[in-house]
Amino acid sequence: MLFKVLACAFLLAAPLFFFNILPRPSFVNLSFYNMSISSSLTGWHSRATPYPDNFTPTRSALKLAVLRNSPVEPEGFTLALFSTPAKIAVDAAGKVLTVRDDDFSNLLALAGSLKELPDANNFRNTWVVAQPMTSRPIDRILVPVDPEDGSGNRPGYKETSVQGHDGVKTELRRPVGDMQDLPPSLMNLVSSVLEAREKDGDRDVGTINRVKAVLGDVF
Repeated sequence: MLFKVLACAFLLAAPLFFFNILPRPSFVNLSFYNMSISSSLTGWHSRATPYPDNFTPTRSALKLAVLRNSPVEPEGFTLALFSTPAKIAVDAAGKVLTVRDDDFSNLLALAGSLKELPDANNFRNTWVVAQPMTSRPIDRILVPVDPEDGSGNRPGYKETSVQGHDGVKTELRRPVGDMQDLPPSLMNLVSSVLEAREKDGDRDVGTINRVKAVLGDVF
């Protein structure tokens, strides 16, 4: 009888004991959080609806810009998000869309998580995926920052770029710090924003150029 009582007490106490002594892997938790956001973002572009009014982009409303550099698109444009007059996205075709509130917030949350990453210590802070071909596109993520707070690596922006993203391979050509693979937050964000390039159709070059003008000297 005493043995059964002691055994029951141990079983009840053991989970609490191990919970308290085991380390909390905050990086793993953060990665899981980012993957959860990325999963919920799948299809965000198809859920967005055409913005019904005229739209004039402004630098003060800009929250995120994504550009592309490649042999065929040396000054390519993928996406820009603006916070007013609604949750606005301008996609790669120059279409002006209203983004769902949760999708807009999740895109910015993923972009904000990039500030936790180490610097790649190369041109445009580029993380290079180890692909057989070296001339793969570079996807450039620019998050507006206050130029006076010192957090940007180019005037007015914190830039993080990825070369060779395919949504599958993660091994880096050269390690960044102690990281041998593309961080989940960066991979998930690039995969999500590239939805803005799906089925782009006819391009509204005028809208794209107006957005580029707002971005400033980023090319």
